[in-house]
Amino acid sequence: MSRDELFQEYFLKYRKLVIRMVMVKSGDYQLAQEICQQVFCALYDHMNDVDSDYVKAWLLRSTRNALVDYLRKSSRRKEVTLNVADDQESGVALMETDRDHYENKVINMELAGRILREIQEVNKVWYQVLIMICVNGMSHREVAAVMHVSEQVVRARLHRARGYVRQKYGDEYWGR
Repeated sequence: MSRDELFQEYFLKYRKLVIRMVMVKSGDYQLAQEICQQVFCALYDHMNDVDSDYVKAWLLRSTRNALVDYLRKSSRRKEVTLNVADDQESGVALMETDRDHYENKVINMELAGRILREIQEVNKVWYQVLIMICVNGMSHREVAAVMHVSEQVVRARLHRARGYVRQKYGDEYWGR
């Protein structure tokens, strides 16, 4: 089997594993694709040095290292809130407090999604106002122009929508 055929076999066999590993840690599919490409390019360059029995382990270690490198660089640029620290077993691992922060962020995103889906079912107008103001960052004036209503009406709808969310999800949201 030629080097290119062997590489193609490895890629088809392990690409989903590499992408899934990055997705679990970062939740960013584009980053997962980027790191997957980076790792497989490195594998191609080092195929003569990697024993075929250890390709999977090499890919997993390289993926972890690439993700840690990305997180380190991103934390310096303030793009990602996760930091990395040395760990005796693996060399590098996410700090416990940052893991907690990341997990809470994911939980809050899931809660926000659940809230928005329910609001959409309960009152489509409230949903539109919440999306335009809270998600898209539009001003009350801009929303009023889009919806062809006064700013007072927009403020009232936003107030009612937020009141509904507080009443229905207040304990769950503030309990975090």
